[in-house]
Amino acid sequence: MNAIKAKAYAPSHITGFFEICESKSPERTGSRGCGFTLQAGTVTEVMVKDGEDISIQLNGVPARAPTTEFVVRGLAAKHSVEVRSKIDVPIGCGFGASGAGALSTALALNEALSLNLTYEQTAKVAHIAEVENKTGLGDVVAQSTGGVVIRKEPGAPGIGVVDRIPVGDVKIDYVVFGEIVTRDVLEDVDVRREINKAGKDAMKRLLHRPTFKEFVQLSKKFAIKTGLLSSKAADAIEAVESEGGAASMAMLGDVVFALGGENALKEFGDVKTSKIYHQGARLL
Repeated sequence: MNAIKAKAYAPSHITGFFEICESKSPERTGSRGCGFTLQAGTVTEVMVKDGEDISIQLNGVPARAPTTEFVVRGLAAKHSVEVRSKIDVPIGCGFGASGAGALSTALALNEALSLNLTYEQTAKVAHIAEVENKTGLGDVVAQSTGGVVIRKEPGAPGIGVVDRIPVGDVKIDYVVFGEIVTRDVLEDVDVRREINKAGKDAMKRLLHRPTFKEFVQLSKKFAIKTGLLSSKAADAIEAVESEGGAASMAMLGDVVFALGGENALKEFGDVKTSKIYHQGARLL
């Protein structure tokens, strides 16, 4: 066969708080919580040929990306697939990069191979890949929805129940301090207990008052209660609040995101800016 190409985009996703929800089936495993998608995301191009090898490049560099590889093996077995992802956000820092990579790859492969899967069926493959590789729980369902997404019930797209907080084109500033390995956190029994307790409480309060500002405040309380808040992040949040802004920490990454916090964040590092993206992942 001649090489077939297709391209797709998925937004990044920052979770503010969450509760881990496990099931025997990966499509029903996920999280309750709330987060938002950003325009800064991932564009993936796939090239499919005869053969059976898989190569993946992230920002031009050959890489092992087990979640994306899982998607390729599931959708394009017995094909040679080259995946090239351009990622606008840091990997492993709470932006849902693995979910965005998996989802954009799944959409592109569905198009390239004329698999005739629906949007939800395609996104479900990416969700299962995340769960199986322990790289995320709720990113894909949010990235296939877009906006400020409340994950009311866990599971893959089509199974999980979501709602949204209506917002305009909100500008988000953020500073990255470092990575948090999702797998390590998800496997720590004591941390999981604190996450679930704090996440359940935050969700209850958010549903009582579903506004974006309330979400940011509840996210900060969640970061403090769970012990996940780093000292650098705490200082940055305090600086933003002292200038009248609102801020919290990305879950799971040592990253502070802020509303109206650009000037305050400058003293803590390189400030990046993006806007909330209101749609789900799509073909390009």
